[in-house]
Amino acid sequence: MIGRELQFAAEVLINDLLKTQKGEIVAITGDTASDMSVIETVGRAAAMAGAKPLIALIPTPSGVSLAADKDIQVEGLSGLLAHADIWIELNVKWLLYSTPFYRAKKANPSLRHMCLTGTTADTLIRCVGNVNYPAMRRFTVILRDKIAGAKQVRMVSQMGDVLSFENVQERPISCKLGDASVPGTHLFMGQIGWTPDIESVNGVICLDGSVAPDIGIITTPVKIRVEHGCIQSIDGGEEAKKYEAWLKGFAHPQMLRVSHAGIGFHPGAGVIGDILLDQRVWGSTTWGFGSIGAGMLPPEGVYAPSHSDAVSLNTDIYLDEKPLWLHGTLIDEELKELAGRLTCTQGKV
Repeated sequence: MIGRELQFAAEVLINDLLKTQKGEIVAITGDTASDMSVIETVGRAAAMAGAKPLIALIPTPSGVSLAADKDIQVEGLSGLLAHADIWIELNVKWLLYSTPFYRAKKANPSLRHMCLTGTTADTLIRCVGNVNYPAMRRFTVILRDKIAGAKQVRMVSQMGDVLSFENVQERPISCKLGDASVPGTHLFMGQIGWTPDIESVNGVICLDGSVAPDIGIITTPVKIRVEHGCIQSIDGGEEAKKYEAWLKGFAHPQMLRVSHAGIGFHPGAGVIGDILLDQRVWGSTTWGFGSIGAGMLPPEGVYAPSHSDAVSLNTDIYLDEKPLWLHGTLIDEELKELAGRLTCTQGKV
């Protein structure tokens, strides 16, 4: 049963989302920690579509993004991606914002990059195969417009920690609609991310979901006090100490600065220690630290040697003091009308 569901999800990815054409070169990258059943099934779906799949499997790097460079074959991967039509990234330690990523973007501006780092068979089935795409697209656009129209945002954790910030109206809001047929980097649906006015970010971020990379699922809440977008302190248990050591280990000031905010709303997502799934959990919020991509902050983003995403669950979210989510429950009436129709078993797009 799982095999059939996985094959169906892979075909949705290849045919419906990426709209893969006959003869296209599909580069599939993974590392030795990747789910090989996903790599094999996606490769088979690409071949069935008449494309030319090429799988590149590398030893799992010790770091992610630019921090992965020292452990990977930079020249070989850069050359492969420079000549591919599609890049499906299934690495557990992601190459997003690594040197091969940046080189591929420059040398191959028509590349369609599907960033599905750490995707397991279960993740692909639940977050690609079982999605009602028309309803999810409508929900996403409505939520995006509400965020874009808000001047002030306030987030309150389950423990009562408050964080507030102001939006910059002209900045883009990352909003994936399940169409990866155009050049650029694409991800699962079910999350909206944006870079607010960094200097306006003040308060406490309470992490009780997960942190990537290197930390995983949080067992003891990690409290990060932020002033004017900069981390002032990190408190909690052993996970807090490990996270602080990881961020400070780069000895780069941008690693201690907020890079983006995010809201998760995929009904198929659950906290499993896979950040792509964790940051899409219904009613969760995600905070990024470190590098900022050009798509979030044009024209060039902000350099940092790495990037981290950290998840808070069941966050109270207010847009201009109007409640959006409370304790993990969607409050907004317009969005509630769509909320029950976001999943299906047919995978129709």
